[in-house]
Amino acid sequence: MKLLLDIGNTRIKWCVEKNGEIGARGNVSYKLMDFSQEIQQYWSKLDAPQLLAISSVSAKEIRQQLVTIAKQNWPDINVFIAKSSVQACSVTSAYQDAEKLGVDRWLGLIALRHYYPEINCIVDCGTAITLDCLDETGQHLGGLISPGVQLMKKSLYQGTEDLGFINKPYSLGLADSTDSAVYTGTIYAAAGLIEKAVRDLCQSKTLVLTGGDAELIANTLKLEVIVEPDFVFKGLSLLAKEAGV
Repeated sequence: MKLLLDIGNTRIKWCVEKNGEIGARGNVSYKLMDFSQEIQQYWSKLDAPQLLAISSVSAKEIRQQLVTIAKQNWPDINVFIAKSSVQACSVTSAYQDAEKLGVDRWLGLIALRHYYPEINCIVDCGTAITLDCLDETGQHLGGLISPGVQLMKKSLYQGTEDLGFINKPYSLGLADSTDSAVYTGTIYAAAGLIEKAVRDLCQSKTLVLTGGDAELIANTLKLEVIVEPDFVFKGLSLLAKEAGV
């Protein structure tokens, strides 16, 4: 059994993989003071995994805290830290300095190549929105990064005197309140970015969406979309398998 761990820009997400199937999962914000206690409570209920595989775009200190918790629970557990590289799992990076490509993007590309070799575009809708493209040989063509929906909302809140940050859903459309106007405006901004990038840069008929806001944004796109909430985990598992752990 593997414990797969995705440390993003704001949240820690994990899941159990057994016999190739994704099982029990959880997530917590590491901005909370007691996040390590919450994780300890969750992990103490798990059967002992043989491997902890980690994808992290956060500080090394957060990653080390989680490794320490895992070692306290399961002293014999093996630890695999995913890193971006020039080539892995039939994907070749476009970055001149391959290690500078965010590892979550790298794992998404690996999963895209493995599970949907006929699709050339993946979009991660998280704290940031990232879009990356592959060609038919698995060559990464490059990508782009933009603020995600929640980050757009927070930037409006920070830069506008009388605007309070409200994180609740509204119906999409012309709004009759400021909060609902921000809600629709930020989602449409994300959708417009994705549609224009796909049209101008990828010429893709279908794309894979992952990340916390994937479902939300998918419903506004005039594109054929496959939503894959576990794509970073799937890429992480593939990379660990190729590494022989």
